[in-house]
Amino acid sequence: MSFRAQFLRTLIISFFAMLMVVLIVLFPRDLDIQMDSYRMNVNYDFSWAKYGNNIKGFFANLIEKGSLGIDRYNLPIVTVVLTSVAKSLAVIVTALILSFGLGVLKGIMDYKLSRTKWSFFGNWTTWLFQSLPDFLVLLLIQWYVIRYLPFIRIFSPDQWYSFLLAAVLVSIYPTMYIARITSASIADQDGKMYIMVARAKGLTQRLIFYKHVFYNSFGTILTHLSSLFVYVLSNLLMVEYFTNFPGAAYRLFLAIDYSVNFGTGPNYEPGVIIGIAFFFMIMVLIVQWISLAARRHFEAR
Repeated sequence: MSFRAQFLRTLIISFFAMLMVVLIVLFPRDLDIQMDSYRMNVNYDFSWAKYGNNIKGFFANLIEKGSLGIDRYNLPIVTVVLTSVAKSLAVIVTALILSFGLGVLKGIMDYKLSRTKWSFFGNWTTWLFQSLPDFLVLLLIQWYVIRYLPFIRIFSPDQWYSFLLAAVLVSIYPTMYIARITSASIADQDGKMYIMVARAKGLTQRLIFYKHVFYNSFGTILTHLSSLFVYVLSNLLMVEYFTNFPGAAYRLFLAIDYSVNFGTGPNYEPGVIIGIAFFFMIMVLIVQWISLAARRHFEAR
């Protein structure tokens, strides 16, 4: 598949995915709740007319007024979405840089230590962090900070370092993921003919590794950039929730307003959900394009 076709394919898939999100979010969720003596009766009746009105009303408001409506706090949803996305964007970009950079370095270390007696500090530590549940690692770090580093206000979003602390917590698992990919990609180059030829020419091991082995592995590592971004997003809600960080993932969680008894609570905000989902979809699309462009560059060389 050509480079331009891949770009167009990711764009079309993202468009249809966003359309499906809109259709799902605007699905009628009105419940008929009645009290009968000491019992609560809850009924749900689906109506295509109501579903159509939700869709028409949303797009009419978006096209004619350029608005997503008002949220539960009587604030413009567009402002709420932009503010929360901007805060999360600082966390996401920082986490991507940390996880990719540290992950590549950890992967190189894992590969070099794999044939020594210190292999435990290489692949074994990567495997250990990947096997532990994300929320357990987060809770252990929170406990350590609260217990031994009380001067760090981990639950205060007003501190200048709040986004940096959240980014570090978000990047733990993605770092180990990239480390495992890097180590496996480098190991896959072992024994190939070009390495034997380079050694026969008298090139140093360091030069062979960084100029040939690692460079040829980098294209494979970049193919996992999209997966890395998905891992960052999947950890974002948990970190924002446990650190009280007012980002987009936490605001999206509030907008869903999940109720144990009724599924959807009375404060369900479809405009907020669609707005934040749209920006997340744009971020995923941009990362996919960057991954495709970078992979094409390294494969071409």
